[in-house]
Amino acid sequence: MRFPATFEIVLYSAPLIILVGLTLGVLAGANKDKFADQASRVVAILGTSLPSFWFGIILLAIFYAGLGWFPAGRWGQAVSLYVGAPKSPWRWHTGLITIDALINGQLWIFADGLRHLVLPVTVLVLINSALLVRVTRSSMLEALGKDYITAAKAKGLSRKEVINVHARRNALIPAITISGLMVAGLLTGVVITETVFNMGGIGQYAAISAQAIDIPPVIGYTLLSAVLFVFSNLIVDVLYAYIDPRIRLG
Repeated sequence: MRFPATFEIVLYSAPLIILVGLTLGVLAGANKDKFADQASRVVAILGTSLPSFWFGIILLAIFYAGLGWFPAGRWGQAVSLYVGAPKSPWRWHTGLITIDALINGQLWIFADGLRHLVLPVTVLVLINSALLVRVTRSSMLEALGKDYITAAKAKGLSRKEVINVHARRNALIPAITISGLMVAGLLTGVVITETVFNMGGIGQYAAISAQAIDIPPVIGYTLLSAVLFVFSNLIVDVLYAYIDPRIRLG
């Protein structure tokens, strides 16, 4: 259940990281020195400068200890009793609490799983989208300064067409590279976030194994990380050909 715990966090955080990072980066690059650019830079600076453990503890202090809205762990006590009951109709299929809850038709368990994911996903989105915002913004500014953008404007294309059709697509190449490596890094475990929120993921398990000098789990974790990064790079290469028509897969 270690890897499913990590995969479940990534399943909800990675799409949000990419969406937030690309959207804010494109807006910042297309509106240089305007409000959208300034706001995006503030988000990027906060995400880069805030320590994930400190941000996680602050969120727990406010939304768990203070308001009691979003607890730590993967699920609540009621879910634990229901799932672990001897004659419980619950059946594990994927190891992901939210997905299995839908398969078992238990919407209250699905809602409970989402409540426990809100805070760790929030931490990962803010921390990891910061780099993507900066890279996308820089790529957009570089793309908007190219000659083909000047030619597109000279043809009388609207600003929206110039940005969305010509500039954004070319600016996505470095952003896609960063996104692929980022997702692979998340899948290998986010030790601090998993520890702060007691998610019991593979990163937390690898850290505990390393501290205990338990060699087999550490070797297994290393091999898994290598496979994930190779697979991630393969997907990124395929996406290159889809985004940029000049690139062909040999």
